[in-house]
Amino acid sequence: MSKNLNKTPKISIGVPVYNGQNFIRKRLDSILNQSFTDFEIIISDNNSTDLTLEICKEYAEKDKRIRLTKQEKNIGLFWNYKFVLDNSLGDYFVIANVDDLWEKDFLLKNFEILESHPKIVASMGKIIRYGSF
Repeated sequence: MSKNLNKTPKISIGVPVYNGQNFIRKRLDSILNQSFTDFEIIISDNNSTDLTLEICKEYAEKDKRIRLTKQEKNIGLFWNYKFVLDNSLGDYFVIANVDDLWEKDFLLKNFEILESHPKIVASMGKIIRYGSF
């Protein structure tokens, strides 16, 4: 489902990634399967040395809401996060780390909270950890 390119998306989703081939498919699927669909995805590949860029290109070709940039050199974690924020167009912004997954209504529930309570400036969902620590 593609967004209207002449319309500013409500939410910008920043995906800063480096060598995320083991996670990026599930990450992007969990975004693209959201019940709320008025968003753009800004992926910044931080000069990965694995298959991350190829996987991201595959997704970008299928969905026009995805904007993909490959950094010419690794710019570091902070600057890669800043890059996706600086290139966002939406009214709201969320970071989508490569190894995190969202429930289907994550964006919708957070958007509804922010829209209905103007004094609230941030919202996040419940965190459920997986894997070993």
